[in-house]
Amino acid sequence: MRACLSIAVVVAALLAAMPAARAQEVRVEVSGEVRQPGARQLPNGSRLAAAAVAAGPTMEAYPLGAALLRADAEVEQRRLKAGLLYELEVLATFPEISAEVAARAVVLRDWLDALPVTGRVHVELDPRRLELDLASNRRLASGDRFVYPPRPTTIQVVGAVSEPCTLAHVPLRSAIDYLRECLPVAGADRELLFAIQPDGTVQRLGTALWNRSAPQALAPGAVLYVPLDEREVSERVPEFNDELARFIATQLLPGVTP
Repeated sequence: MRACLSIAVVVAALLAAMPAARAQEVRVEVSGEVRQPGARQLPNGSRLAAAAVAAGPTMEAYPLGAALLRADAEVEQRRLKAGLLYELEVLATFPEISAEVAARAVVLRDWLDALPVTGRVHVELDPRRLELDLASNRRLASGDRFVYPPRPTTIQVVGAVSEPCTLAHVPLRSAIDYLRECLPVAGADRELLFAIQPDGTVQRLGTALWNRSAPQALAPGAVLYVPLDEREVSERVPEFNDELARFIATQLLPGVTP
């Protein structure tokens, strides 16, 4: 009888300890071009490199375009998107805004409204580089999702253009040169361009003779954002173009589902 009671006590203790043990783990999920996709449990305190190495990106993976998606980043991104949609509504209806900028604001609003909030955070996701860079090798959070896409062969041009363009990536071709195939429309800024590299890095480039930036090559999967006329827009909604470029940088590569 005592033996049965002892066993029952031990079993009860083990069952009570199970939730605490689970609390010492983080659950992450990996998808895309990896050898070990799916969900996995890692010890609490593990860092990004642990999940990346365990997943094992294949030779087809494109680490530069890989994405870390975090639920807590979605809150700020939702707020950012809502603010941008409101500002585009202002630009589309404000009496003193030119007809060209107002018309482009309407088109941009519909385009932006269809973009998802991803929760993507800007971080290096090459497994071996992560192991060597403690600053980038952050602690994992439960619910983290890793996406390793295949290497793309195109770049995109969006914003104040007649319609978004998908163009073949040409190694070492300057960002400005792509605009010859996807021309800005009325209401676009003629002196400014935003280059969003596939890792989420945003670069502000001058395109006029007086402010022209040094030639900037794009990596496969990059996005060029042709902004609305900066002088006109900034009087009503300061930093609009910068903030829209920042939101575009949270998107995944084309064809990848968040």
